[in-house]
Amino acid sequence: MKRTLLTLTIATLLFASSALGFDGLRKGFVLGGGLGFSPVAKWSVDESIPGFGTLKGDESKTGVGAQLLIGYAWDESNMIVWESNVTAYESEDWDETLGQGIGGASWYHYFGLPGKSAFTTVGLGVYIWDNSVLSDLEEIDPGFGLLFGGGYEFARHWQVGGYLSFGKTSWVILDFEHVHFNILVSGVAF
Repeated sequence: MKRTLLTLTIATLLFASSALGFDGLRKGFVLGGGLGFSPVAKWSVDESIPGFGTLKGDESKTGVGAQLLIGYAWDESNMIVWESNVTAYESEDWDETLGQGIGGASWYHYFGLPGKSAFTTVGLGVYIWDNSVLSDLEEIDPGFGLLFGGGYEFARHWQVGGYLSFGKTSWVILDFEHVHFNILVSGVAF
């Protein structure tokens, strides 16, 4: 009996919270994602290695950008989300497809009502680099990353934005610096 009551209570809370989250108001549970273009995806390294000299290298490419977000909007103007903002591009230096991006907490601030509003975002988290050539030898450690962005919500649940992310990763004794800029069209359910 207790198990049945507990199951019914949990099911009711889940259905009630999901119904309250997707009522068309930019308040409550939010879920979204976007796709677009990355005009800049860059990595660089400039390290002095004792006994070997200085190792320098960099690559800047264009690629595909993507974004996923899930979180909570506490009013019509502000939401906190967990965001993954990444890019993938074809590397000539490594002869493979590389991916890099940030995953972390982001704060979105909207300046108007849903459907016609400018917005800004700022986030911090971990920056990752997917490079199978290096990671087959030893794991690439993620580092600190930052995200800044802004854009315009042109229709209810649809927005276009520009997102600048940068951060660091490390591999063995090398520290890599990364930056990417994504232009994305995103859908956000609220």
